[in-house]
Order: sequence, then structure tokens, then C-alpha cells
Amino acid sequence: MNQPQLAKPDAAACAPTAPQPDPAPPLPAAAAHHRWTLTPGHKRFVFWLGFSAIFALGAFLRFWHLGKQTLWCDETATLSRVSGNFTYMLNSLWTQGFPPGWYAMLWAWLQFLKNTVHVAPGMATSATNLRTLGAILGTLNVAGAYFLARQFMSRRTALFVMLLVAVNPFLIYYSRDLKMYSAFYLMVTLNMALFFRWQKGRHWIWGPLYILSGIGLIAFDLLGWLLIPVQLICMIFKRRHRALDMPIWIFSVAVMGACTAGWYKYHSAWLNRAVVQHGRMGIGWLPRYNLINWHTLLGAPTINILGILWPIFPPSQRIISWYSLGGDYRNHLATRTLPWLAEWELYLAILTIVILITGLIPWRRWLDKKQDLEKHPGRWWQVGVWIFLPTVYFALASLPPSNPWSLYPHRVIWLQRYMGFMAVAWLLWLGAAIARLPGWPVRVVMGAVMVLAMLASSLTNNLICRGEPWDFINRPIIKYYNPKDHLGMYIAYSMESNHPKDDPGVSLLELQHIPLNTLPVWHLSPDLWYKIPRYDLLGDNPDRWISTIRWAHVNKGLHTLVLADRMGDIHAGPLSTPAVEKLLGKQWKLVKVVRFNWYFEWQYYFYSPIRVRIFRRIAAKTPA
Repeated sequence: MNQPQLAKPDAAACAPTAPQPDPAPPLPAAAAHHRWTLTPGHKRFVFWLGFSAIFALGAFLRFWHLGKQTLWCDETATLSRVSGNFTYMLNSLWTQGFPPGWYAMLWAWLQFLKNTVHVAPGMATSATNLRTLGAILGTLNVAGAYFLARQFMSRRTALFVMLLVAVNPFLIYYSRDLKMYSAFYLMVTLNMALFFRWQKGRHWIWGPLYILSGIGLIAFDLLGWLLIPVQLICMIFKRRHRALDMPIWIFSVAVMGACTAGWYKYHSAWLNRAVVQHGRMGIGWLPRYNLINWHTLLGAPTINILGILWPIFPPSQRIISWYSLGGDYRNHLATRTLPWLAEWELYLAILTIVILITGLIPWRRWLDKKQDLEKHPGRWWQVGVWIFLPTVYFALASLPPSNPWSLYPHRVIWLQRYMGFMAVAWLLWLGAAIARLPGWPVRVVMGAVMVLAMLASSLTNNLICRGEPWDFINRPIIKYYNPKDHLGMYIAYSMESNHPKDDPGVSLLELQHIPLNTLPVWHLSPDLWYKIPRYDLLGDNPDRWISTIRWAHVNKGLHTLVLADRMGDIHAGPLSTPAVEKLLGKQWKLVKVVRFNWYFEWQYYFYSPIRVRIFRRIAAKTPA
């Protein structure tokens, strides 16, 4: 039998070889890219670091110089309502359209300052202490905005929306106001976030939390009812319906209605007095301040986003009348405005609207993975409904009562603070629009421009005097005032006032640490008038100023003359310092001059320089 032939070994193969090291096992894919990716722990650290930094920035902008602006008339009225006992607070809302939630909270805050923290009575009612509660709630709204944004977008984009809310000048401004807006905007954010989370969430807790947020919503402002039809539309057109969705929503609306009806029942004449009588009497300043047109309508997104309402430059006659600027205001407009700022803000307004419109185009996919769409219950058309429906309501409600399309017995005030519950919706839209722009360089540049523009507007609002300037005028005066000789000082103001709480005497009482809770509502207590120096609101008529200066010259009992005028840009003429010194005579001496700019309203662009000149008789002595 033939045997199989074995192949001869190759000589080269039989040659000895050097020992080779064992090959390393293949690395997993995650380890291969370890140098270029973050571990889950590092990602969480980076996220919480960014979250904390944005939250701290929002807190700083809301607390910085919190008491710099003096209380304006609505804030002072709010303080008067919460200065008594709890029953007095409720009764003070008798003729108002305000629910009691915010006033009860502010009343409790004031009691906490006085009785728990033991703040001195005169300091508990200071602007800083009173506004702290609103600033806290406004800061919480920064974190709430992230929770709301996560119902629509990825974590990274939600952080960007949180940054927009942190630096937003509109929300910052009303976080520093003594009225209910800060609390109301926070409840709007939470209510809408809980609504969308409840629509998607499988845990039972989201439904009760949504109901509680609805109660808080209308407890602070009845305008919260405007969100109910928005939520109804979102529920009707949602993709998937659950059996208990509509019953829970109806129950929530029923509870909100019961709370509103209970408040109406407590105030048996509230609806008639606050609505019907206002409709019959009308509010005198509505026709000249509250007209809605294409200008105010198209300016809505820019004021909620940038804190501006399109440049009013030069100011219209309506604005001149509203602020009592005087007939000669236009003659000195060049030195009383910042025209370059108005032009730049116009460009920013145009850029903002372009970004909002461009973001509607699907330039890029919103999310990287298609299955991630199921994780976000919110849809962008729902943000559009949130903005569109209330805007239509306010537009129709601003029509005169004679118009058949009018939704209200009288013109609703077309003020952005009343429409502020749409501010977060505008910022959601802006954040989504920037995230959808093509190319990361474009997204980074546009995002940086919007953040820096809002930050600049916010810092401007903190640095420039807003509201009534009495506190800034009275601060240098108090040094020369002797309460024991109140007739020895006379103050002439350029500003006019038709409201008791705008009275400069109120601000002077604040500087003397006399608590405002000693004042009855809407008028000063007679026993406090003797502490206030004599003053007149002369307006801008030069003849009245000249007559006042001549009267001071012949009045031997007068020791201090204060001229606080808005004509500080006029360096010649009868009101210039040399002319005033000539009228007063050699027995008078100019001892102090203070200048500052008054920013009339935070959304307007014209400034008025205030010049405070203090003249003293040479023989007069400054009180110790």
C-alpha cells in the first residue's frame, strides 16, 4: 500500500526566530476615544457647574442695586395695602382687580421681617427689604425656565434658554418690582412646564402638581386664565390621548374657577366696581398712553426679549404729554437723548425678528436621534399658540367699547407687563431658533449677540435712574434741612405730579426713616406734614422759576433754596447759574450742585438731565 508522502519542511521555516510579545487585546470603542469624550460623571459635573453659574448670574442681576430706584406710585400703593393687619389687606383690594395671593405673601414677608428677623420698623419697609421677596422668586424663575425648556429641547439647548432668562432685562426688571409680576411669571413657567410634563409623564405626581400650580397661577393674577385655552388646544391636538387626561384637566379648571368664584363672593361688589364702573368712568390716561397699533404690536417680541419697544426717537406728542415733558422739550431734544443708542437698538430689534423668523426654517435637525423626539412632550407649534392667542385677546380687548369686536367694557391697558406671561415663550422660541441656525459658528455668534445685548440692557436699567427721581433729588438736600425750621427751606421741582404717592414729600419722609406704614392709603397723614419742607412743582415754565427766585430774594425767613430742574443742558439765559445768582443777590451762595440723568421709562430711549442746585444765605448755618 502506498504511504502518503509528507512534505519536506521549509528550511526557512525551520530557522530559529526571536520570541514575539503576545498581541494586546483589542480596546473597546469607548476606551479608544477616552481622550476625546467625557465620562458620565464628568458630564454631570460640567452640567451642574454651568447650571450653577447661570443661576448665580441671574441672582446677581436681580439683587444688584435692588433698592437704588425709589418706590414708584404702584409700589407705594402696594406697600400701603400690606401695612396693616390681614383683614385690612383684604379690604384694601376691594376696588381692585387683583386676587389676594401676592398681597398675602408680601404681608407675610413683612411680618417675617418685623417679628422674626426683628428688622427695625423704619427699615423693614425700605425698597431693598420689600423687593427681596420678588427678587427671590425671579431668581427661582431662572431655574424654572430650564425645567420648562427641557419639555421641548435637549439639555444643552435648555441651558442656553436658561441663560437667556437669566440675563433677560424684561424679567429682571419685574423681578425688582414690588407688585405681583415676579410671582406671577414664576407660576406661569411652572404651570406650563408641569402641564407638558404631566402630558408625557407616567407618574401620578405630575397631575396634582399641575393642579396646585394652576391654583397658584390665578392666586397671583387673573390673567393666568388666558393660559387655559392655550392648554386646551394643546390637549385636543396632541398625538396620543390618555383616558384620564381630559378629566384631570377639567378638574384643575374647576378648582381654579372655584377659587376665583370664592374670591368674588368674598368681595360681593368686586366685579361690578372693578370692571363695570371703570368701563363707565374710563381711565383718563388710557387714550393717550394705551393706543394699540402696528408699532406696538410688532414691538412686542423686542420688549420681552431685549427690553426695548422700538426707538421712540423723537418722542411722540403722546409720550410728551404722558411724562409732562413740557412744551419746550423738543427744543432741547439733541442734548437729552442718546440717538446712537436708539439706532443700535433698532438694528438689534430687526436682527431679533430676523432670527425668530429664520428659526422657523428647518435648517438642521433639531435632535440628533429620531427616537429622542418621544422624550420631549412639547412641540413648537404649542409655543406659537401660547404667544398668538393672548396677543389676539389683548388686541381685541384694546378696542374701544363701541367697536363690535371689543372683548371688554373698556380698553384694556396695552402694557407689556400685563402680557409678560409670554416672555418665557418668546425666549423659548429664540433659543430654538438660534439652535436651528445652520453651522455652529453662526449659532455661536448669534447666541452671543443676543446674550450680550440683553445683558447690556439689564445693566443699563440697573445703572440709570428710573421711575420718579425724588429720592435722587432729596438725598443731597437732607443735609441742609432742619425739621425744627421747616419753613427755612424751599424746594422748586421741575417735575409735575398728579398722584399723592408721587409726591416728593413721601421720598423725603423715607430718607428720614419714617415708615410709610404710618400713612393712610392714598394720602399723607396731616401730623407728618410739618416735617416736610415747602416745595412747589413748577414744571418747565421759566417765568414761574424767575418769580420763585425773586420771592426767595425778598423772603428774609428763607435760609435754603433748592432748584431741581430738568433744564440742566441750558447754560445761558434766565435759569443759568449766573442769572440765578444775580437775581438772588450777594447774600446768597451756591453751596452744592448735583447732576444725574433720569431714564423716563426702562423701555424708552430719551433721557432728561436733572440738575439740583442748593443756595444758602451766607448767614445761615447748616443744622447738625
